[in-house]
Amino acid sequence: MADSVHRLNTSLSDENFKQSCASIRDKLVRLDQSSIDSILEHNDPQKAEIVLPDGRQFIWYFAIGSMNNPISLYLRDLHPIVSYPVVCPNYQVIFRSPSGMADIEPDPRAEFHGVDHLLSNDEMARLDKMESIYRRILVNVIDYQDQSHLVYAYTMIIPNKTVGLPSERYLDIIVKGCEYHNVRPEYINRLKQEQTVVPRKQPQEFQSFTDIPIDAFCVLKK
Repeated sequence: MADSVHRLNTSLSDENFKQSCASIRDKLVRLDQSSIDSILEHNDPQKAEIVLPDGRQFIWYFAIGSMNNPISLYLRDLHPIVSYPVVCPNYQVIFRSPSGMADIEPDPRAEFHGVDHLLSNDEMARLDKMESIYRRILVNVIDYQDQSHLVYAYTMIIPNKTVGLPSERYLDIIVKGCEYHNVRPEYINRLKQEQTVVPRKQPQEFQSFTDIPIDAFCVLKK
């Protein structure tokens, strides 16, 4: 008998995602529009960096995985100045074995959607350290007003890369991020309807621990 194919069920986490977004909304410190405009007036679509006259630098970063989700960004202390949906032509997104994490590879017949963020240079440097199994590459993306821009994306540097399946939870994080940033519904539906996933564990499958010492404790250091 062939193995059953499992697709994403986003309804299981819809309410939790709404509550999480609401909980961080008041904690986010955003630049005022005049400050954003003063940064963007130095933008050059042919460059992935913005350098201001005072020396400050900002980086255009194309998120293809969990970093398109506002909760994932917040938990990593990343606060994009602007974010908007884009399409990346001549590439496809691939989920790699064994972890099922997202990667991109060239394909002249393909395209896929994601979210373009503008991060500070310091934030991008921290993200480089977090994404230790990836390296930055330059790709061209096109926004939904048909304006192109050169940006950085991450591609895996592990040897012998093979295709795997994303976990249902991971794909759900990606889809929620796409929905939040208004990625085109047809692409979101493609992820939901066509991408096979490793299903979430059911409560009866959770492992319980019964032999925990009574004097076990942890200390939270500042």
